[in-house]
Amino acid sequence: MPIDLVISDLDGTILETEDYHRRAYNALFRELNLSREWSEEDYKARLATMGGAKFDEILKWLSQPVENHGETCSKLYARKTDLYVDLVVDALEREELALRPGVKSLFKEVIGSGVGLAVGSACVKWAAEKVLEASLGEELVASLETVCAGDDVEAKKPDPEVYLLVAQRCGVEPRNCFVIEDTRHGMEAAHNAGMRCLVTPSKLAKGDVFQGAAGELESLEGIGVQDLHVFWENY
Repeated sequence: MPIDLVISDLDGTILETEDYHRRAYNALFRELNLSREWSEEDYKARLATMGGAKFDEILKWLSQPVENHGETCSKLYARKTDLYVDLVVDALEREELALRPGVKSLFKEVIGSGVGLAVGSACVKWAAEKVLEASLGEELVASLETVCAGDDVEAKKPDPEVYLLVAQRCGVEPRNCFVIEDTRHGMEAAHNAGMRCLVTPSKLAKGDVFQGAAGELESLEGIGVQDLHVFWENY
């Protein structure tokens, strides 16, 4: 059974950006005059609580009652996303943030080999595309088969919906997709989609157990398409 499509997660996998989400939340808390700040451990505990669901907790901290819960959550989530993108793009421009080792060379090799490459992220689509273009470059992003994001689906990882949507849009059977992830709930999303998964744990996922992964690597540095096939075949 061949690898027809490689699907990469974004946050933590392509870039060590999970902490920029934490920083964006803290910036939002300051804008809301909330005397709150999430530490790395605080945020790690909330990693599996995806997207707007975190705002159920945040709204409880506001001094005034919220009349329209859904609308308020959407507005705050949109503002947090703006802050996140600004922080990431600025860090990339100042070279304080870079692609994780080996990512760009592997992606280029995958595309050059004729295997499809796509991205499946929990991030909002416009934000994911902006971060991808700022980090990978417009040419490489244009070579992706598709980018599926959090606002393309109803359920978030570890639900498999985003990865199944990627496979559907690319016309590939899920069993022929190889996912690259950095967290346990991301790996579980891949497995729940019937896909094999290679894990390169991000800083916030260090120490997690990745039982069932096709492989677990410190980074993708030195990894090529042939190595992916080895992990795939030995799974």
